[in-house]
Amino acid sequence: MIKLLKITVFLFTGLLFLNGFSAASASLAEGGDAALKEAQELNKLEKEYFNKRLKNDLKGAYEFQHPEYKKQVSIEEFLYFEGRLLAGYRTAGHVSGGLLPPLEYIKKNFTKKDALGFPRKSYYKWFYNPFIKVKKFELEQISISKDGKYAMVKIMLKGRERINPALVRENFEFDMKRPHVDYWEKVNGKWAITVLADSASISGGVKTLYFIPNNNDAWEKQEYVHFDSDSLLAMPDKDRHAVK
Repeated sequence: MIKLLKITVFLFTGLLFLNGFSAASASLAEGGDAALKEAQELNKLEKEYFNKRLKNDLKGAYEFQHPEYKKQVSIEEFLYFEGRLLAGYRTAGHVSGGLLPPLEYIKKNFTKKDALGFPRKSYYKWFYNPFIKVKKFELEQISISKDGKYAMVKIMLKGRERINPALVRENFEFDMKRPHVDYWEKVNGKWAITVLADSASISGGVKTLYFIPNNNDAWEKQEYVHFDSDSLLAMPDKDRHAVK
């Protein structure tokens, strides 16, 4: 009788363990599915945001900006500085080219003009260096924070670059590849561009510029799940998508 009781308790405990293991596995799978869906959504948004910038659609690019950024920077200011503008730029001094014009002037004269005073097409400024031409990008990695609030999308910008013709007598042009990271934050269920991770060099134009309406410390404290371009096409894998 005692032996039978022990066997019954053992089997019952085993069933509880298996049920608990199945529930934990299901939870991991659900988390993997959720993270993968977020990564796929970010991949889609990154393509849309890149194309807006590539096509110099500054109004379209402005729509991807963080709500707090939009509170500090109007669409007219964004257009006037052709998309290369930090939140709080008037106090931070992150705009090159001398004194800043009055805000009233910017809001009335945000349309760009050529040297003769005629309206010209606006161009999104990827870099301060005007001799860099971005043509496409390749996705390298999407990293999503464990709490699902922050994301980093690492891409490789590709295009052409030439040496300033004023410095050389010949046309020196070559392929250009430069890493770039777009930082996203989920606000009210919607991803938005957010953070300034690296200030650009005013003279060299080697580094890209990111915007910061919030505290940069939050990014360094997060744990992330990483996805490469191949894993976006695969089923979730708890080892490949492990937090690192």
